[in-house]
Amino acid sequence: MFLHPKLSPLAWRCAPHHGFLNVVRDPAAPSTHDLLQDPAFPYGEDLLQFIWEAQLFDRHGLRTVDGRPVEVIHAGRIQRDAGPDLRDARVRIDGQEWAGTVEVHVRSSEWIQHGHQHDPAYENVALHVVYEHDAEVRTVGGRVLPTVELLPRVSTSSLNLFVGLMRGRGEVPCAAHLPAAGPERFHTWLESVLVERLVRRTTAAEELYGLLQRDSAALAWHLLCRAFGQRANAEPFAMLAHALPWSVLRRVRDDAFRVEALVFGQAGLLQVDFVDEHPRRLQAEHRALARLHGLRPAPVAAWTFGRLRPAAFPTVRLAQLAALVARIRGDLTDLAAAPDVPTLRRLLQADPSAYWTTHYRFDHATPARPKPLGAATVDQLIINAVVPLLFVLGRARGEQALRDRAIALLEQLPPEHNAVLSPWAARGVVVDSAARGQALLELQRHYCTPRRCLSCGFGRHLLRATRP
Repeated sequence: MFLHPKLSPLAWRCAPHHGFLNVVRDPAAPSTHDLLQDPAFPYGEDLLQFIWEAQLFDRHGLRTVDGRPVEVIHAGRIQRDAGPDLRDARVRIDGQEWAGTVEVHVRSSEWIQHGHQHDPAYENVALHVVYEHDAEVRTVGGRVLPTVELLPRVSTSSLNLFVGLMRGRGEVPCAAHLPAAGPERFHTWLESVLVERLVRRTTAAEELYGLLQRDSAALAWHLLCRAFGQRANAEPFAMLAHALPWSVLRRVRDDAFRVEALVFGQAGLLQVDFVDEHPRRLQAEHRALARLHGLRPAPVAAWTFGRLRPAAFPTVRLAQLAALVARIRGDLTDLAAAPDVPTLRRLLQADPSAYWTTHYRFDHATPARPKPLGAATVDQLIINAVVPLLFVLGRARGEQALRDRAIALLEQLPPEHNAVLSPWAARGVVVDSAARGQALLELQRHYCTPRRCLSCGFGRHLLRATRP
């Protein structure tokens, strides 16, 4: 446990350090004090934590509020779990070195408001860092905390930049800074964000892998189903994967007709009276297979047809899925073994049965038109099924090569074309692969839009550039 001699608080406070805040700025601009008191300022304590961690303040002649010299050996690392704000800090106070944690508040009195004086978890705090010191505070053991006040030391350029990022109206807060930024630094951050996206998006798949008794083929089936559903029908396709276990489907995968019967039957789309012979034959075959394997169909009401192009109707997608399963014939883990994108594109080519040449839905004939999986759809299957499969298997088995191959596939694929990615090119950011596109999607949605600039590697770099 961290121990510190009891301090005798002095009645005076450190005077502002001369010259540091004497900067030339717009007289109409808000003062440093006003910025942190503004109710619209969204990151009071978080910003102060970053300012301390990055040492974005004048460190010359740093002292505690009772006048003892402070040398920061290591400011600590911000942590988001319960307990003090920064871990692994090392500071030298009045010549004596201390190791422990750092707690940050806008005002000293918030220590008392938050009840830290009654919490043993805060006994190990080595230093209390505040914007404004307004109260003496103690730990649960009665130790008076050494406190550093940042009010006279915080750089106005750091605060003005941060407020500009927070209040900017554009979708990307730092857009004006991108052209001047080093492309290599931005690229490195995007690589990290891409891995973060893959981890976030495969968390549920990792849990599912465990529930499936670590059956990689069954996991591939679930991921493939959800990917076929795309945005409109992802959930109904996921329900189909549960309603039709791979252990059952694999027994008939060499028979395209029986595969189609199981897929449509378990999707709940064979529970009406049909006119056409093909769906009636599918219906009869499904009844026999369902009785044999004890299957219950998924609810038909879940499927969405509205606002979809006919080529994207779930009936067409189900026919393509059935054709793909029958065509692969081997095991779905063949997808994980494919070495590159061209091989996967060949594996994922599938033409539905002849009935679907003249149909988008059962009993509704249309002019003849083949309905193979399109090139863009195949690439989406690689992005949303094969890449997560490789990443999950790589993490579960501890095989970095599988995770690297997942990222390599994204680097080989072209980027998506959507409203989120299009504006990045105008900002000077090259979107030349699905890997870059996926990283930018993650950056936009989970950093830029919620204004998490203090958690963004690039935003932190910009703020660090204001270091005095």
